[in-house]
Order: sequence, then structure tokens, then C-alpha cells
Amino acid sequence: MSRRPALALQYIPLVAILLLAGLLRLGWPGVNSFAFDEARLSLISLDMARGGQFAALGMPSSVGVPNLPAAAWVYSLPYVLSPDPLLATQFTGVLSLLTVAGTWGLARRAWGVWAATVAALLLAASPYAVLYSRSIWAQDLLPVLGLAWAWTAFLGAAQGRRWAIGAHVFLAGLAFQVHFAGAALILPTAYFFVRFRWWRYWLPVLIGGAVALLALLPFVMEVACCRPDILDQYRSALGGPAQIDLLGWAQLGQLALGLDWGFLLLGDLQPPDSVWVALIVAGLLPAGLITLIGLLIRARRVPEPPRESALLAEIVLAWLAASPLFFMRHGTPVWVHYHLAALPALALLAGTGTQLGQVLRGGTARQTSPWATRASPLPRGRADSLYPLSLTVLTLLVALAWSAQLAQGFDRAGQVETPNGLGTPLAATRRAAASVPEDLPVLFFTHGDNPAVDGEAAVFAALWWGRDYRIVQGDSLLILPPYPADLMATLRPIQAWEEIDSAGLIQAAQTFPRRAGAEPFMATEYDGATNLAGFTLLDTPIALTDGVQLEGWKARRVGPRLRISTLWRVLELPTLGTIQQFHHLRTTETLDAAPPLDISDVPLSAHRWQIGDRLVVMGDFFVDEASSFWVDVGHYTLPDLQRIPRGDGGDGLIRLGPFESTTTR
Repeated sequence: MSRRPALALQYIPLVAILLLAGLLRLGWPGVNSFAFDEARLSLISLDMARGGQFAALGMPSSVGVPNLPAAAWVYSLPYVLSPDPLLATQFTGVLSLLTVAGTWGLARRAWGVWAATVAALLLAASPYAVLYSRSIWAQDLLPVLGLAWAWTAFLGAAQGRRWAIGAHVFLAGLAFQVHFAGAALILPTAYFFVRFRWWRYWLPVLIGGAVALLALLPFVMEVACCRPDILDQYRSALGGPAQIDLLGWAQLGQLALGLDWGFLLLGDLQPPDSVWVALIVAGLLPAGLITLIGLLIRARRVPEPPRESALLAEIVLAWLAASPLFFMRHGTPVWVHYHLAALPALALLAGTGTQLGQVLRGGTARQTSPWATRASPLPRGRADSLYPLSLTVLTLLVALAWSAQLAQGFDRAGQVETPNGLGTPLAATRRAAASVPEDLPVLFFTHGDNPAVDGEAAVFAALWWGRDYRIVQGDSLLILPPYPADLMATLRPIQAWEEIDSAGLIQAAQTFPRRAGAEPFMATEYDGATNLAGFTLLDTPIALTDGVQLEGWKARRVGPRLRISTLWRVLELPTLGTIQQFHHLRTTETLDAAPPLDISDVPLSAHRWQIGDRLVVMGDFFVDEASSFWVDVGHYTLPDLQRIPRGDGGDGLIRLGPFESTTTR
């Protein structure tokens, strides 16, 4: 067979592997997490890509401090093309797909096609590699960063390419700006600087380091000029007692063996780990480790410069040890995703095991790359072919088993509520957000109104980017605008939707399902003028100095709760900051006693008000006794707890009643 067809045949396994990797990463679109972390990073990236706001801070980290903004810079790229988070999610999958291809290329160059096939196959189906390639997370960028970092180290060490050395130093300095765990790559970079005598290439080293520092400048300036509190957050997060343990090594093993990954997708419904799959992978890794060590020993025994196979072996060993060593001493929790940059290294470790037979006989790993500078002089016997073929078949069985488990997991997670697992998937929230017609403004009532801290508020703020919408704290407030709008609620039982129903405002309710076992989203159109049923209107409305006036109220039972609903109208927009409403429940017998029988204070989302809005504010009490009640209502500001007075200068406490606790209207 001629050289060209033989080389072409080597790419057939790669194509098949990439098809498998692409299916697992890009298939089941929308069956992925899109909660606060993903939505918050998306909003920062959207602000940068479409809002003209350069990102100086990243998403909040797992230790309570903001990440640096480099991940937002990366994710701004897909958001330039479209504000749809699904495209940004698929962008992550494409980067992961390139990581599989790049791992194949690196292994093939140094160790041959067998090693490349095993490494790429293992990485293509690795549960952690797959699951951390299907969301918009900063840590999902660590594998592709780790591979680019390794490629540049390899080219710089093997061929002394100046651009590669400069790029490697830059990537080592950038990785922690994408995710803090990337700081672990600085350790082996420092080792390479000494080991490969990169001080001889001082100019590319300085340029790479300077560009990395330049990328850090926006964050430093933001902290220095505007957010000095961030330094206190870092001191608090890092100032606790530190401990030394081997947790990082155990987590690296967990990544390698693909153990306990099901909780990420299915939570309490996760199936048990496959023992035989773990045993096969556990057999591949020691073979690879022995091979890497053997390559290094062989390289030390010969006088000639180390072959590319030995250079890559040294890089992979340093790469594998980086994050476990970095996190051996830690004062904050260490999570398994902190080691994601090592995923390609784990795959390479398994792949190089295909060369174990040659290394044990004193040879070097065979180079079959068309651009390899040296080839092994060792002949290839039948044993040399059967051993790597056997490892490849075993790896294929592992990959197929993992792929089947993942496919079943995606099917289930996309259809059934998974407690403590995948939250409402992007497909469901995206479908619900897109189902509300765009010809009207939308008011969305959920359990929070601040996208900077509230999960679902961030989710729909990202999904409705560029649309006219308001997100309202729906467990205490219903806003009815003076114009036609779509009213949407996260759940049927949320207080705002209960008030919409009680007031007779539902014209034709729409339901947007999530998954089996989960409450659907609810929506209805509102004409902007319908009177609200069930309210007792005041003869003379009572105005407060925060720009609203009380126009009516009602008391009714909602299940076990006694609810006081007050009806207000916005006359002017408030300028007093954060406003809350108090409800002090009293009985007729203890009308002026202190303290009241019960208190219900609720937020008012005042930053969401518009002039002309009608506000229905709800205060719930759990009282069982049958008695005559009164309720005192009014507004006050936070954090000073100052009661807002009436517009005529009188006290802002308004007493409503009497009413019976059995009232159902």
C-alpha cells in the first residue's frame, strides 16, 4: 500500500471518534444546566458583546469571590453572533470537540496512531469531559486551555519555536484568569522554564508574560478604582485555616476512572458506577504511567537529545501532577472540576500505554507521524500489533459503555425532574421564554428580581436579552401595568399568579411544561385596564411619600395561609432606595398591644415600578384561630428602617379591618 492511502486510513478512526464526541457534546441540544452561574456569565458576556460594556469582573466563584473576566471575553465571541444561550452552549461543545482532535494530534505526533486512537477515544466519551462541555461555565474552558498550553510547551521544548514559548507563557498566565483552578498550570510552566532552559528565549517569555499581565489590568483597575470591597472578599475567602491532604489526587483519579459523575446529570436518580468499566480504565492508566517513566529513563541513558516521545512524556507527567500538587494545601473547598485542565493529560496517559511493550524491551515509543523527525528502529512483530490493538478494543468497549450511560442520562434528564441533579434544563426555559409573544412587553414573576444574585431572574434576563421585560419578586408583589402586556409566572402556586387568578385576570392561561414531575410556567395576556375583583376600595386613597397611594385591600384564605392583599397605584417613581412593606396582624382584643400578633414584611421591587402601575402587595400569615383581625400596613426603607410618612405629613401606618380569619374572598 502506498504511503498516501496508508496515511488516509489512519484518519478513519479519528473521524469516527469525532462523530462520537460530537454526538455526546452537541446532541440532545438544550439538555444542559442553565442556572445562575451560566446565566450570570452569559449576561456579562452579552453586556460585552452587545451592550458595549467591557467586562472587568467575571461570574461569582464557588468560594464566594468574583472570578477574573477572561471567561466572559471568550463567551462574548458566540454572543456576537446571536444572543441565544444555546449557541454559546454549543460553542463550548465545539471547543471540547477540538480538544479531542488536538489530543489525538499530539499523541500521534509523539507516540503513534495507536496511542492517539486510545487517547482520543477515551477523552471523547469520558463522562466528565462530556458533561463539562455542555454548559456555559468558566471551568468548561479549562480542558481546551490545558491542551493548548501543552501543545505550545511541546513545540517550544521539541523545536525551540519562539512563538510557542511566548504563547505557552501567556496561556499559563491567562488560565487562572479564566478560572482560578488554572493557576495550577503555572507550576509546571516554571519547571519547563528551568528544565528546557527557556531563559535563552527571554524575549518571547517576556512578551508572553507581559500580554498575560495586560489581560489582568482591567480587573486590577476595577478593584482599585471602584470595588475595593473585593479585596476584603478575597481576604475572607483565603484567610481561613489551611489544611494539607491528598484530596486533589483522589479527585484526579475520580476524573480518570469516570466515577460518581451521574449526580451532575441525574442527582438522586443517578445509576451506580459500572465496576467493569472502572477496572478496565484502572488497568490502562498504570500501563501508561510505566510507559511514561520508561520513556524518561530511556531518554536519560542515551547521549542524544531526547526524542519527542520522551519530551511529551515529561510534559504529561508534570501536567498530571500540577493541580493535585497545587491543591494539596488549601484553605477553601476543593472541587473535582478544579482538575479539568488535566483531562487531556489523563487521556494521553492512557494512550501511551499502547507503547508499553516496546518500552519494556528498551526501545522508544514508535513515531508514525508524517512530520516526525525521528522514527524508532525497532521492528514491529505480531505482539507489537496485538497488544496496542487489544488496548484499543478495551478502550472502545469503555467508550461505548460510557456513551450508552450518557445517552440514557440525557434522555432521562430531559424528560424527568431529577432532584439534586440537573435543574430546569435550558431547553425548557428557552422554550418558555420564546413562547411568550414578542409583540407585547412581558412581566415575569419569580422568586427574586435581581439577576446579579437570583438564579431564575438571571436566566430569563439572559433569554430575553434585547426584549422589553420586567422581572418581579412574585412571592410578594404583582405588578399590573397601565398598558397591554403578557404576565408570566414561574409556577402556578406562586403568590403573584394566585392573585392574578383571584382577581379574575386570566383570559386564556398558557402552560409551558418543564419536565415530568415539575410545575409548568404559566402565562396570560393582560389588557392593561381590567378592574380587579374582590378588593374593598377606599373612599379616599391614601398617598405615601414614596410615590404610591393605597386604593384598596382584601383578606382571604389561601390554603393554610391568611393573606392580606393591598392595592396601590404608582404616581411617581421612588428615590428612596430599597423599600419594603410591613404587615402587622392584630386582634380586636389586643388592637393597641405591642408587639402585634404576627408580622409579615415583604420586598416591593421598587426598581421595577413604572408610573401608572397598579401594585398588589401580599402578606401571608399562618393563623388558625377564628377571630376578628386588623392589620397595620405601611412602607419603610432599608437599611435604616425608617417608616415612610403619608403625603399629607401624617404617620405612614395605615390600619385596615376588621375582618374574620375565615374570609375567603
